[in-house]
Amino acid sequence: MKNRSSSPPIHVHVSETTPVHVHVMSQKKKGILRSTAQVKTRGPTHCLEIIPQSTQEPEEVQSALCLADLTSDDEDEIHRRINKYERKVDSLMTEVSSLKNEVKQLSVTQRVVAEQEEELAVVTKKLQQAEHDNTRLRQSMEKMEGDCLLEKDALLTKLIEAEVDSRAASKQVSAISELSRIKLHCIECLDSNTFLLLQKLETFEATNRALRQLLREHHNSHESTQLSEQKETLLKKLSYTEAENAVNAKSVSDFSKSLESTRTHLQGQLRSREAENNRLTVQIKNMERSVNEQKAEIDHLTLQLMRVKHQTVADKEALKRATKAQKQRAQHCEDTTAQLQLQLLEMENQVTEALSAAETWKNCHKEDVKDKTKLELEILSLNSRIMELSEQLKGAEDKGRADRDSLVEHLHGLTAEGTAVKLENQSLKATLSALEEKLSLSQTELQHVKSTIKQYESLIGSYKIQVGKTRAEADEYCARLAKAEQDALTVREVLDQEIQQVRRDLLGKLAELEPLPEALREAELKLQEAQERERHQEMCSKELETTINELRLKVRLEDNQAELLKQKNKMLLEENRKLQHNVEFTLLVYSRKLEEFTNQNSELLTVVAKWENTLHCNQLRLEEKNQECSLLNQKLEEALNDAQQQVSGIKDCAANKERSTQLKILELETQLSRTTSEINQLRRTKEEAEQRYQSRLQDVKDRLEQSDSTNRSLQNYVQFLKASYANVFGDTPLSNAFCTPPV
Repeated sequence: MKNRSSSPPIHVHVSETTPVHVHVMSQKKKGILRSTAQVKTRGPTHCLEIIPQSTQEPEEVQSALCLADLTSDDEDEIHRRINKYERKVDSLMTEVSSLKNEVKQLSVTQRVVAEQEEELAVVTKKLQQAEHDNTRLRQSMEKMEGDCLLEKDALLTKLIEAEVDSRAASKQVSAISELSRIKLHCIECLDSNTFLLLQKLETFEATNRALRQLLREHHNSHESTQLSEQKETLLKKLSYTEAENAVNAKSVSDFSKSLESTRTHLQGQLRSREAENNRLTVQIKNMERSVNEQKAEIDHLTLQLMRVKHQTVADKEALKRATKAQKQRAQHCEDTTAQLQLQLLEMENQVTEALSAAETWKNCHKEDVKDKTKLELEILSLNSRIMELSEQLKGAEDKGRADRDSLVEHLHGLTAEGTAVKLENQSLKATLSALEEKLSLSQTELQHVKSTIKQYESLIGSYKIQVGKTRAEADEYCARLAKAEQDALTVREVLDQEIQQVRRDLLGKLAELEPLPEALREAELKLQEAQERERHQEMCSKELETTINELRLKVRLEDNQAELLKQKNKMLLEENRKLQHNVEFTLLVYSRKLEEFTNQNSELLTVVAKWENTLHCNQLRLEEKNQECSLLNQKLEEALNDAQQQVSGIKDCAANKERSTQLKILELETQLSRTTSEINQLRRTKEEAEQRYQSRLQDVKDRLEQSDSTNRSLQNYVQFLKASYANVFGDTPLSNAFCTPPV
């Protein structure tokens, strides 16, 4: 031990996985070599130390240490490691194939989701998130690759350091050999040291093998523990996901059942409301038909009333004219009677004068006896003339009586016609009052119908606007869907390309990358995240499908409502045309009747004019005869008495006529008062009918308002259900989309 060299120990740094072989080349001439060095292997956690000792060796002995000469079990360990690496590669390939299968399944699910995707905004956001995640994955992969490169660089540096240490050890061994050559006198010490060195090398090899086995066992146990832990975590995750899926399936089934029950309940309520609305629409249509019929009747009656009013006015004017003519005739008769009375007084005066003359004649009778015979002859002639005149007067009286009888008959006919006209006037007044009532009712109903038509037109305009908006929205959604599908296809193509590139990179780097469990874990987490995203996208797509179906149903309902309103407008226009046609027809009929009545009035006026002419002629004849009587009053006392009697009879007739005319006037006034009272009663009944109709309309309006309120409550309940559904599944944008109303 005294001859140990002062050179420092040799440290060889070798990694755990690199094999170390120590070959000692020696020439045995004198003595036995003994191990004189302490050898240690050291990697990241171990070291190899070679401590040479100064021994005397011969100059011929030369030994060289190399890394390839440390152990003798090279090929076995290489085969084992190659098998291990092949197994790892096979397991990785199986995992890659499973990943490929999962990727294929994901692609299939993505296709299904792409077919079901209908909302573009959510899909684009999620695609952006996916792109962001892909960028993160790329960054993480690049980091992993950088870490692997760094680890490779570290391994290379460590190998280089080990080579440097081995070279240094070889240099030291060469220096020792040189020293042994120089120091020949220390051969025996060198032999003992070499022997010791060989023993120590054997012990080093045994310890190295034991350490390697321990390291392998530790590494295998560590990997097995890691794999068991990974399996346990994966099993726990699978059980947890299965439990969550069962809970979610139960919740989804319960929620679907509740939704179906609510749908059935709401559909029943909607059907009942639709039946009530249909009933109300049928009632409204019946009311409109009755209103239109009443309007037509009112128009017809109004025209009849106008014609009757014109006829009554014309009849009143004719009666007024007849009364005036009769009054004029009575005055004329009174004037004639006064003239006759004056004539009678003159005749009486003449009679008195004749008596005085007769007295004078009696006084002179004695004196004029001679003239008596002459006078008697003259008296006889005068008597004959008086008889002739009396016969003429009787003929004139007979003619006058016949004329009077004809006039009386004509007056009786006129009175009968007047009574018939009065009866017709009464019936026309009754019909007129009824028609006025119907007219007022029809006018009110007309105004109501016009207001309803205007409301329907406004509703039609609003519905048209809403339909246009919904169609525009639908077009926008379709365009967005097309764009989203195109974007999704492009993104899928890009993702497929990136996936293929990543697969190529992974297949190229699988031989180089050993620490893959962490990457596999990350891939599993990413797959789980992708599956969760796919599930979320499927739920979103389903909800979007439901919303789009609801929007389509709303659009169809609005189209049906618009078509119904158009049909109602067409029906109303046709009814208005029919009413106008009926009104024109009734106007023509009443115009014809008015023409007939005017012709009859003209004929009556001509007849009255003829009778007046005949009466005027008779009056002229009477005046002529009165003049003749005035000339013959002196000799016609009997004729005067007869004339006085006739005058008294004429006065009685005139008084009776005046009384009859006054009675007729009173009767007409009473009839007018009755008609006015009847008109007032009819107006009252009309007002009562209007009040009843308004009350009915108010009842119908109240029912409609109740139905509207119930519909609103149902809509609010549906919105509440939608909001609860959105809150349960946590889709705030969809809940906002549900809450927003359409037009």
